[in-house]
Amino acid sequence: MTNILETLYKVFDENFDKIEKFFNDKFTQTPALIYNSCDLRHSGFKICPIDTNCFPAGFNNLGEESKFIAKEIAAQYLSENFPDAKKIIIIPENHTRNFRYLANILDLAEILSDSVEVVIGTLIDDIENKITLEIDENKTIELSKLQKVNGKIQTFDGFEADLIVLNNDLTDGVPEILQNLESPISPSTNLGWHNRTKSDHFDIYNDLSKELSELIGIDPWLISSIHTSCLDINFKTQEGFDRLSTKVDETIALIKVKYQEFGINEEPYVYVKADNGTYGMAIWPVSSGNEILSINKKNRNKMNMIKGSIQNTKILIQEGIKTIDRINNKFAEPMTYLVNAKVVGNLFRVNEGRDEKSSLNSPGASFFDLRNLQDDNITLGLTKEKIALIYGVVARLAALATSVENIKNN
Repeated sequence: MTNILETLYKVFDENFDKIEKFFNDKFTQTPALIYNSCDLRHSGFKICPIDTNCFPAGFNNLGEESKFIAKEIAAQYLSENFPDAKKIIIIPENHTRNFRYLANILDLAEILSDSVEVVIGTLIDDIENKITLEIDENKTIELSKLQKVNGKIQTFDGFEADLIVLNNDLTDGVPEILQNLESPISPSTNLGWHNRTKSDHFDIYNDLSKELSELIGIDPWLISSIHTSCLDINFKTQEGFDRLSTKVDETIALIKVKYQEFGINEEPYVYVKADNGTYGMAIWPVSSGNEILSINKKNRNKMNMIKGSIQNTKILIQEGIKTIDRINNKFAEPMTYLVNAKVVGNLFRVNEGRDEKSSLNSPGASFFDLRNLQDDNITLGLTKEKIALIYGVVARLAALATSVENIKNN
């Protein structure tokens, strides 16, 4: 088949006004979240999201131009949605030893601080008032312990939030301090992984992709993935493995039909992953149901737990999409960052220790901002400007799906 990027660019460019109206109408009905990031995969014959984050990290990896754009759009978002907010408290993950994550929080605070005062809070219990952590020899971050007073969140020295910006995915539930608040909180705690599932997100995304694809005349499979889910799986005891194996084979059979339709001479595979997982944990590429039944102890242990030592029992089976993108001739996958559902930057995650079928979201990954890359550094299939248009449409569609989730879950 022809280069999918050339096909999509032509269709997206020719239907630009239709696409913009589609998004404008949809986001009027279902307002955008304050921010998202979207992990994409481009296989040469399709490009689509494989994960969409409502509490994105990685703002520290954006280049200065991308951060500047993010700051402008964030200021506009706050002015339109929280015009009275002059004091913001960011609530991050409790990752005091993850210096990259802490650098991300510092940059997020800077992005939000155009016309408001921003303080970084913490949900860590065992600090007295404040804690200062050294990120590197030039950067420190101050975290303030939080309290709830009359339904509002404030620091122990009296800084009261007009708005809480949540950057904690709440995998293990909503702490009491964030329940029954009068203070507005964005994004909603209901979008945490204790409540949200990837299968629900991709169900919504696929419905939206069908709607947009019908509008512009493409097969929605070119920008979406086939998936299903499987509940009550126990990787320790192998309970439910027969059901999981059957669903893997059924999903692969559906993918084979699309491969035959588009003349793709490759063997399909799927990712078996935690339906509410994060940080690249509990992800396993599988080529047949037999691999489930013959799983080794190492993979059972890897799949058994997600973040916070929570047992992984809800499984997403998602069409496997290899990456053919290269940065400096190394496998890479695009990550699009959005504020108010507007693209502020495109990163690439590169991991020399992983192949084109594996998740690159693992230790050893490095990151590159597309704006800062030269043409001789990239092998993407199109020019930077054209590829950015394609990423933007697909990532905004994923961001729209999270907006629908937000309405649905609240």
